[in-house]
Amino acid sequence: MKNYLIMLLSLFILGCNNNKKVEKIEKVESDPVTVQLTVVNNTGKELPTHATWGVDAKDVKYTIPAAMGSTYVMKSNTHSNSGTVFILQPQAPENKEGTGVCDPANGNAQQTYGYWNGAAHITADWSKNASNPTPEHHYDGQHWQFKIDVENAGNPMSEKVTISIVKQCDN
Repeated sequence: MKNYLIMLLSLFILGCNNNKKVEKIEKVESDPVTVQLTVVNNTGKELPTHATWGVDAKDVKYTIPAAMGSTYVMKSNTHSNSGTVFILQPQAPENKEGTGVCDPANGNAQQTYGYWNGAAHITADWSKNASNPTPEHHYDGQHWQFKIDVENAGNPMSEKVTISIVKQCDN
């Protein structure tokens, strides 16, 4: 009987000591991608990119390697009317003397997206955003130019751009 009481008391103590909280882990899923852009770098220099809103993150930056034909797919899952801006910053070629880069040191190309009525829309394309220095948009003091070749223009899910240098440094 004594052994029975000791065993019962032991089970009671062990049973009472097992009051651990059960933690519930919730799986958080991401919204689907609403905008994507394939970027091909044919500049021969690294190509910095920036999405003001990426996939579940603000200010997503990535540098596409310098190797000709290097490709990166920019993505965003924005569901905001203000959307996101995809920014590309082609780097200037070397100057004629080989002592540095042309002016300006980098170019700027932007495409702006919004989201409404259940779909993404391009609100301002590469031209409307005056991407420069390009043959279409360049200013005094800009001594080189890049071009943007666009495939599937206007399609926020399958547009592809190839960035190339078309005018080497003239100073």
